[in-house]
Amino acid sequence: MAIKYWVGAKAFVYNTKLKKFLVVKRGYDDTSAGMWENPGGKKEIGENIVDTLKREILEETGIVVDYYKLLYATAINEEKNPFMIIGFLVTTTKEEIELSFEHVSYRWCDVDDFLSLVDNGIKKDFKDAKIEELVEEFD
Repeated sequence: MAIKYWVGAKAFVYNTKLKKFLVVKRGYDDTSAGMWENPGGKKEIGENIVDTLKREILEETGIVVDYYKLLYATAINEEKNPFMIIGFLVTTTKEEIELSFEHVSYRWCDVDDFLSLVDNGIKKDFKDAKIEELVEEFD
């Protein structure tokens, strides 16, 4: 039997002015309550993945995506909810974030702070995609 995955886009958002990464904190009425994560979300029917990225980042942060770079795709094989995440690097100079109802807080973090807040899956994606090296081109 074929596994059906939902597909989503997640972004490592790097502020080229602050030289920091954005993390957003899930709301407390969510299954991942209180978790720090990258902004992003599920692809809608008929939408391409770049449109998903742009829509989700705008909805969750108020950031209009101009620059993005495709980084990776990873499958999470949870038994009841398997999903595929397409990871991107997004840059911005916007400092004030407009949070959606899904999140209760945000932080701009240096690499060490970012890695101390996010879960092991996000840490692995960050390191495997060599994001710290990629953002050096903006310094």
